[in-house]
Amino acid sequence: MSSTTDQISAAMSSLWPLVRQQQDAYLAENGCYYQLLWTHEEPPAAPAAPDNLDETPTYEQPAEIVGLPPVMRSRVRIDTYGKPDGWALTMQAVVAGELWECCVDCGVDSSRSRPWAVVVEPPPSPQATP
Repeated sequence: MSSTTDQISAAMSSLWPLVRQQQDAYLAENGCYYQLLWTHEEPPAAPAAPDNLDETPTYEQPAEIVGLPPVMRSRVRIDTYGKPDGWALTMQAVVAGELWECCVDCGVDSSRSRPWAVVVEPPPSPQATP
């Protein structure tokens, strides 16, 4: 892991209590956890303002994380899963040209949690010939 991913993790750790409070409030009001789509269309190579906050899933009430920094070195999304304690925070960052990702599962079963690691794109599937 790099100092950049350490810095990103530290910044997100400071937001973590607020994110948890907002998820709990959304659950109480809507009966489910909210999903936040990526804050940035692409992982920023340098600190950048979120440019994708208007995008929301069509199947739920819009929600936002209050208190996001005005510029961020990573992009963030919140994934939800079909279980009562089902949500996780996923983060991506570009560090030295490589795409890094981590995930923190907030449920009782933390099996979806993953530490920071380089995201390797799968090879393209071979196209069928006519």
